Amino acid sequence: MNIPVAIFLYRRPTHVRELTDRLQLVRPAKVWLVADGPKDTTEKNLCEQARQAAEAGISWPCQIVRLYSDTNLGLKKRIETGLDQVFELEEAAVILEEDCHPTPDFFPFCAEMLARYRDEPKVAGISGNCFLPLNAEIKTDYFFSRYLHIWGWATWARAWNSYDRKKWAWPAGGFRELFPESERREQKYWNRIFARMATGRLSTWDYGFISWIWMNGQVAITPAQNFVRNAGFGPDATNTRDESAEAGIEREERLQPPFRGSADIRADGELDRLVFQNHLLRQEGRLSFWPRIRRSILKRISA
Repeated sequence: MNIPVAIFLYRRPTHVRELTDRLQLVRPAKVWLVADGPKDTTEKNLCEQARQAAEAGISWPCQIVRLYSDTNLGLKKRIETGLDQVFELEEAAVILEEDCHPTPDFFPFCAEMLARYRDEPKVAGISGNCFLPLNAEIKTDYFFSRYLHIWGWATWARAWNSYDRKKWAWPAGGFRELFPESERREQKYWNRIFARMATGRLSTWDYGFISWIWMNGQVAITPAQNFVRNAGFGPDATNTRDESAEAGIEREERLQPPFRGSADIRADGELDRLVFQNHLLRQEGRLSFWPRIRRSILKRISA
């Protein structure tokens, strides 16, 4: 595979080894290893083991670029500065964190979408995740969405380099234009998120980028099949600590190239609402009472 792959590492060597095993199947010609440093001495060995696991796992001939930080930059700064450096040199790239483990189909999908929409300014990125419920009706192989899911994704230098992090946007009146009255629940959800961003109670890199996409009228591509599994839920994760949160919707059928999509490049509001209900609300732990009880029972039964 000729598209560069950027891997973001931290302190979980087991996850890194599984990720490089997945990369063995496609053997990218160029891999960026972007690693954050330890917060304290207790993390130093784990950070070093994660780097060693990545280098040992890349056993095929390829170009490796190492961006290793000696100090802890934090997730937000490490990803932002890492992507800055990647897209100084690369026209496009696939981006994976150490706990985001793709299926082999993820790579040809990203490759085709990156080529197809390379010069389309309305498209800001390609998600590797499909968070639609299994009973959702979708007649194409992918759809355009307001949501860019980043548990395995791809984008172009034109999209990332245009992003001004000092100008990420939360309009004074909230996202009323983006979320009409029929979608007030989503509007409230995102206003709550960005209120936490504005006060510093929430520090993450992706929401600022997503708001930039929204305010510039751009969309993301979402496949009709989940291509990436997030293995990072748990107490040692930076953000995804709730193990009951959805880690991705997987379908039995495979998507086959050439991938079919709509010629109309605009977000599908109906499918986005389903994604919001099925995934984003679960992420925030705001399921209604009975669905939470049901999931708790099912989890105990399967234990």
